[in-house]
Amino acid sequence: MEGVLRKGRLSALVAGRSGEKRRALAGLMASMLRIGLIGFGGGNALIPVIEAEVVKGRRLITERDYQEDVVAASITPGALPVEIAAGTGQRVAGSLGMILAAVAMALPGALLLVGILSFLSGEQAEAMHVVQSLSIPIGAFIMSLLLLYTVKALRAEAQAKDGSWKGALAITAAIFLLTGEANVYKLLGLSLTPFFGLSTLKALGLSFFLILFFLNDRSRGRIAVGAVLSLLFALAEGKSGLPLPSFLAVALPWVMTALAAREVVHSFGNSCERGRLRTFLRGAVEEGGAWLAFLAVSILPILLAVPSMADFVARGYFSSLISFGGGDAYLTIADGLFVATGILPEAAFFGLLVPLVNVLPGSILCKMLTGIGFVVGSAAGGTVVGLFGAVAGFAVSVSGSGLLFGLVARLIRTYREQKAFQAISRWIRPIIGGLLINVALSLFHANARVASALALTPYLAEALTLIVLGASLYLLLVRHTAPTRPMLLAGAVGIILSLVY
Repeated sequence: MEGVLRKGRLSALVAGRSGEKRRALAGLMASMLRIGLIGFGGGNALIPVIEAEVVKGRRLITERDYQEDVVAASITPGALPVEIAAGTGQRVAGSLGMILAAVAMALPGALLLVGILSFLSGEQAEAMHVVQSLSIPIGAFIMSLLLLYTVKALRAEAQAKDGSWKGALAITAAIFLLTGEANVYKLLGLSLTPFFGLSTLKALGLSFFLILFFLNDRSRGRIAVGAVLSLLFALAEGKSGLPLPSFLAVALPWVMTALAAREVVHSFGNSCERGRLRTFLRGAVEEGGAWLAFLAVSILPILLAVPSMADFVARGYFSSLISFGGGDAYLTIADGLFVATGILPEAAFFGLLVPLVNVLPGSILCKMLTGIGFVVGSAAGGTVVGLFGAVAGFAVSVSGSGLLFGLVARLIRTYREQKAFQAISRWIRPIIGGLLINVALSLFHANARVASALALTPYLAEALTLIVLGASLYLLLVRHTAPTRPMLLAGAVGIILSLVY
C-alpha cells in the first residue's frame, strides 16, 4: 500500500512539472508572437524587448542565461531575434520549445507579408498605410526600450565597486562612435562621410577581439599591440578614405582572429574532458536533428509539387548560413543568389519584396525568404503552390538561423565557466548598448522617411516620435510600469494616425 501511495505521489509530481512546463511554453510562445508583431527596427532592437518579456516579466530564464544566448546570437549568422527566441525556448522546453519559440518569433511578419502578397491584392495600399502608420509610434516605443537597455547596463556597472562603470561607458561610447557617425551627421543636417562607419558585425568582431586578446595578459606591450591592430582595423574596414595598403583589409581579420583564438585555447587549458565533450556533442546532435527534421517536413510539400524548387531551398539555406551583418546585408545576398541568377524577377524583388520587408515587423531574412518562396512558387503553380513555397522559405530561414546558433549556444553553456565566455558575457551589455543607441537613431530617421508615404511632413513625424518616446521613457523610467502600457499607447497613436492621414 505504501508503495502504491509513493508511486502515486511520484506520478502527481511528474504530472505537475509537466503541466508547469506546458504553461511556461504557452506563455513563451504568446510572448514571442507579440514581440514578433511589434518587431520593427531590426534584430538588435529586440534584444531589450525579449529580455523584458522572458527575464523581467515571465521570469522564464535568468539574466545570465539570456546574456549567453545574446552572445551566441551576436557571433553567428541568421536572424538574431529568432536565434534568441530559440535559445530561450530550448531552456524552457528542450528541442520542441526551441523550434516553437523560434517559429512564433518569425511568424507574424511572415504572415503579414504573405497576406499582403496574396489575399489583400487590391487592398494592399490600404494595408500598407495602416502598417506604416503603426510603425512610427511603435518605432518610438522601441527606441525607448533601446535607450532603457543602455541606461540599465550602465547603471549596473555604476553599482559595481571595482570602478568598471568607466570602462563600460567608454566601451558604449566607442561602439557608438564606430558605428553611428552617419546617423549623427544626418541628425545634425551635415552631409559628411563617416570617418569610421563600421558595420554592426565588424564592430562586434573588433570588440570580441579586444576582449579575448587581453584575456590572459594586460601588459603595456600587449595593450600597445592591441591598440595599433584595432586602429588599423577600424581604418581599413571603415570609410576613412586614407591611402592604406589594400592587403590590410584582407590580412588583418585573419591575424586578429588567430591571436584571439590563441588566447581562447590557452584559457581552456585541460578543461575539455571527455565527459563534458560527450555531453556537448550529444546535445548538439539532438538539436541539429530537430532542426533538420523541422526543415524536411516543411519543404516536402513544395518539393512534391514542384521538384525544381529544390534549387530555391538549397540557395535559401545557404543564404541563411552566410547571412552575417543584419537584415540590410541580407538584401545584398538575396540579390546575388536569386535575382542575379534569374530565379526571381528584378521587378518583383526591388519593386515589391524589398519595400514590404522593410516596412513590416520581423526579421528581414525570414520575411525575404518567405516572400521569395511565395513569388517563385506562385509563378510555378499558382497561389496554393506559392503558399507551399512560402512555408519552405520560412522554414529554411528559421532552421538555418537556429542550427549554427544552437551549436555555439550549447558550446557556451557547456564551458560557461571559462574565462573567454565569462569575459564576453561580462562586457556584452555595454557593447550592445552602444549599438542600440545607433539603432535608435536609425529608427528616428526611418520614421521621417515613412512620413513621406503618409503625406506627413518629416518635422511632424519627428515631433510625434519624440512625444511617444518621451511618454514611454517617463512610464518606464519614472513610473516603472511594465512595457505593455507604453506599447498600448504607441498602438493607439498609430491607429489614430492611420484614421486621420
